[in-house]
Amino acid sequence: MSGQTNEGPIVPIADPQAPHDDLTFEELGARYNYMMTSDRARVFVRLLLKELSNREHPVRALDIGCGEGISESKKNQVEYLRVVRAHVDELWAIEPDPNVNPSHGLLDVLQHSTMETAKLPENAFDVVYSYFVMEHVPDPTVFLQAAYRCLKPGGVYLFMTPNARHYFTMIARTLKAMWLDELVLRAVTRGASEDYHYPVMYRCNSQRRLSKYGARAGFERVDFAYLETRGPRCYFPRPLLFVHDLLAMKRRWIRSPGCLLELLCRMKKGG
Repeated sequence: MSGQTNEGPIVPIADPQAPHDDLTFEELGARYNYMMTSDRARVFVRLLLKELSNREHPVRALDIGCGEGISESKKNQVEYLRVVRAHVDELWAIEPDPNVNPSHGLLDVLQHSTMETAKLPENAFDVVYSYFVMEHVPDPTVFLQAAYRCLKPGGVYLFMTPNARHYFTMIARTLKAMWLDELVLRAVTRGASEDYHYPVMYRCNSQRRLSKYGARAGFERVDFAYLETRGPRCYFPRPLLFVHDLLAMKRRWIRSPGCLLELLCRMKKGG
C-alpha cells in the first residue's frame, strides 16, 4: 500500500518520509530498522492502515489506552487518530484515566476502564491496537484474554511497546526495582514527570514472554518486528550524551534487530 487505501488517499501527516516507513509488518520483521524510519507513530499508523484496508466493511477497531490520540507529540496525536478514523466504520476506545475526555469527536464509543474490566462485545473487532500500553499491564494473561475475546475470528491485536532487551528498558526496570524510577525521571526531565500517570510493570515486553502469553490467551500467531530511530537520547543528561552516542555507533556496527528500542507485535486470532 502506498498512499492509497480502500477509503481514499492518506492525509499527508501519515505519508512515508524514510526508507522503512511504508514496509509491511513482515518486511519490518525481516530487516534491520535502525535509523531507517522517520517517526515510530507514523510507522505504527501505517501498519494499522494496512491491517484495516484488508478487512470487509463494516470495519470496527478498538484503541486501548487511547489518551488524546496516537503519538508522543501533542501536535500529532489527534491528526494520527484522524487518519485511523477515516479508515474504519466504528472506532471504540478504552481509557483508564477518567480525566481524559477527548473532545475531537473521532470516537464512536469511549469507556473509562481498563482492558481487563471493560464491557466489550465478543467477536466484534477487526483490529485492536495499543500504542505504548503493554509496559503498564499488571497481568498479561488476563489482558490478552480480554483482547482475544473481543476480536473477530481472523482479527489482530497490533501494538508497540519498549523492548525488554534494549539497554534503556533494562535500566528502567532496574530503577523501578530499586524504587528510584520516579526520582530519576524527575531529574532527567526537570520535573516533567507530573504528566506520568501510570506505573510501568514491564511484565510482557520480550519476545519470549509475549509468545508465551499470546499462546496462553489463544492467539494462533504471534509475530515480531523491531525498530529504533531517535532512541532515548533525550533522557541522557548532557554530560552523558557521549555514552548514548557510543551506543548508537555500536548499533550501526553490530546489527542485532532484537535489541532495538521499539518492539512491534502482531497477534492473530484464528478463524
